Amino acid sequence: MNIREKYNLKESAHSLSLQPTKPLQKLSQWFLAGILLAAIILPLFKQFLSEVLFYSIYILLGYCILHSLYDIFIRARICYIFDAANNTILRVGPLTLRKKIMKLEEAVIFVSSEMGSWHYSLGAKKSHFIKSYAISENFSSGKKSEEKQTQYEDQILIKITRLIETAQIIKP
Repeated sequence: MNIREKYNLKESAHSLSLQPTKPLQKLSQWFLAGILLAAIILPLFKQFLSEVLFYSIYILLGYCILHSLYDIFIRARICYIFDAANNTILRVGPLTLRKKIMKLEEAVIFVSSEMGSWHYSLGAKKSHFIKSYAISENFSSGKKSEEKQTQYEDQILIKITRLIETAQIIKP
């Protein structure tokens, strides 16, 4: 799968849209399959577990199922549209209509890190540490992750930065 399909990248002369968390969809599907398998196998071990622990595990599995379904059907479908013609960045989700999150000229891209991994984030210049949006999958150290990072930077990030820079130059 190439990076354009991976991020569902669509571009035109004055706009670009991508789904930054779409690569998580496949992982969430595997995680959901594992949870369902665990829920099926767990009754075989009921005699070794106390009743409270048994039902606590089922409650935890239920939460994990809901979280996986949220990742698959809602979070992975969130799309960001960089529209240079209207000087806006829009966030479109399955439960929300098009929401303008900031002007293109105010946008800044920076690196956010957490617990050994990092991703590219998007925020407004004056408040990017308060409110930001992840625009890439998580990267870590390792050869495979570095290849993904290079592909993302060469094929997606450079186009986003060009749109932002053009909007800042055209700014009245």
